[in-house]
Amino acid sequence: MAAMKDAAWIKANIEVVDNYLKGEFENYSIAHQTDNTLTHTFTVDNGKKRFTLVIGWPIFAERRLTQARIGGGLKKGNVAEQMRLHKEAGYHWTPLLEDTTQRGDM
Repeated sequence: MAAMKDAAWIKANIEVVDNYLKGEFENYSIAHQTDNTLTHTFTVDNGKKRFTLVIGWPIFAERRLTQARIGGGLKKGNVAEQMRLHKEAGYHWTPLLEDTTQRGDM
Protein backbone atom coordinates (compact mmCIF):
# COMPACT_ATOMS: atom_id res chain seq x y z
CA MET A 1 0.00 0.00 0.00
CA ALA A 2 2.80 2.43 0.88
CA ALA A 3 4.53 1.68 -2.41
CA MET A 4 1.35 2.60 -4.30
CA LYS A 5 1.16 5.92 -2.44
CA ASP A 6 4.83 6.59 -3.19
CA ALA A 7 4.31 5.77 -6.87
CA ALA A 8 1.36 8.17 -7.07
CA TRP A 9 3.38 10.90 -5.29
CA ILE A 10 6.33 10.45 -7.63
CA LYS A 11 4.08 10.42 -10.70
CA ALA A 12 2.41 13.67 -9.59
CA ASN A 13 5.81 15.31 -9.09
CA ILE A 14 6.99 14.17 -12.53
CA GLU A 15 3.83 15.64 -14.07
CA VAL A 16 4.70 19.01 -12.50
CA VAL A 17 8.06 18.97 -14.28
CA ASP A 18 6.45 17.84 -17.56
CA ASN A 19 3.89 20.65 -17.36
CA TYR A 20 6.57 23.22 -16.58
CA LEU A 21 8.64 22.09 -19.56
CA LYS A 22 5.61 22.10 -21.87
CA GLY A 23 4.94 25.71 -20.90
CA GLU A 24 8.56 26.79 -21.34
CA PHE A 25 9.36 24.85 -24.50
CA GLU A 26 6.35 25.18 -26.79
CA ASN A 27 6.58 23.16 -30.01
CA TYR A 28 9.20 20.84 -28.50
CA SER A 29 8.74 17.16 -27.86
CA ILE A 30 9.46 16.04 -24.31
CA ALA A 31 10.96 12.67 -23.45
CA HIS A 32 11.37 11.33 -19.92
CA GLN A 33 13.82 8.60 -18.99
CA THR A 34 14.16 7.08 -15.54
CA ASP A 35 17.03 5.36 -13.83
CA ASN A 36 15.12 4.35 -10.68
CA THR A 37 18.21 4.35 -8.52
CA LEU A 38 19.75 7.63 -9.66
CA THR A 39 17.99 10.14 -11.87
CA HIS A 40 15.09 11.28 -13.99
CA THR A 41 16.20 12.82 -17.28
CA PHE A 42 13.89 15.08 -19.27
CA THR A 43 14.88 15.91 -22.84
CA VAL A 44 13.17 18.60 -24.89
CA ASP A 45 13.82 18.54 -28.63
CA ASN A 46 12.43 20.35 -31.66
CA GLY A 47 14.62 18.72 -34.30
CA LYS A 48 17.06 21.65 -34.30
CA LYS A 49 17.74 22.24 -30.63
CA ARG A 50 17.91 19.83 -27.74
CA PHE A 51 18.05 20.57 -24.02
CA THR A 52 18.30 18.20 -21.08
CA LEU A 53 17.22 18.42 -17.44
CA VAL A 54 18.45 15.90 -14.88
CA ILE A 55 16.80 15.59 -11.47
CA GLY A 56 17.92 13.19 -8.78
CA TRP A 57 15.48 10.36 -8.18
CA PRO A 58 15.10 10.99 -4.41
CA ILE A 59 13.77 14.51 -5.06
CA PHE A 60 10.57 13.11 -6.54
CA ALA A 61 9.99 10.84 -3.53
CA GLU A 62 10.69 13.50 -0.90
CA ARG A 63 7.41 14.25 0.90
CA ARG A 64 8.51 17.75 1.93
CA LEU A 65 8.73 18.61 -1.77
CA THR A 66 5.11 19.03 -2.66
CA GLN A 67 3.99 19.56 -6.22
CA ALA A 68 3.59 23.27 -5.49
CA ARG A 69 7.14 23.52 -4.13
CA ILE A 70 8.61 21.70 -7.10
CA GLY A 71 6.70 23.89 -9.55
CA GLY A 72 7.66 27.03 -7.66
CA GLY A 73 11.27 25.92 -7.45
CA LEU A 74 11.46 25.32 -11.19
CA LYS A 75 10.15 28.82 -11.86
CA LYS A 76 12.18 30.52 -9.14
CA GLY A 77 15.36 28.80 -10.28
CA ASN A 78 14.63 29.72 -13.90
CA VAL A 79 15.37 26.12 -14.82
CA ALA A 80 14.34 26.50 -18.47
CA GLU A 81 16.91 29.25 -18.97
CA GLN A 82 19.56 27.13 -17.26
CA MET A 83 18.70 24.27 -19.59
CA ARG A 84 19.18 26.58 -22.57
CA LEU A 85 22.58 27.68 -21.23
CA HIS A 86 23.80 24.12 -20.60
CA LYS A 87 22.31 22.75 -23.85
CA GLU A 88 22.86 19.04 -24.51
CA ALA A 89 25.38 18.78 -21.67
CA GLY A 90 22.35 18.86 -19.40
CA TYR A 91 21.34 20.91 -16.42
CA HIS A 92 21.26 19.12 -13.07
CA TRP A 93 18.61 20.70 -10.85
CA THR A 94 18.28 20.31 -7.11
CA PRO A 95 15.75 22.43 -5.18
CA LEU A 96 17.23 24.79 -2.63
CA LEU A 97 17.16 23.47 0.92
CA GLU A 98 15.24 26.51 2.17
CA ASP A 99 12.50 25.65 -0.33
CA THR A 100 11.95 22.34 1.48
CA THR A 101 12.03 23.38 5.13
CA GLN A 102 9.21 24.79 7.17
CA ARG A 103 9.89 28.13 8.82
CA GLY A 104 8.47 29.07 12.18
CA ASP A 105 7.95 32.51 13.64
CA MET A 106 10.88 33.78 15.65
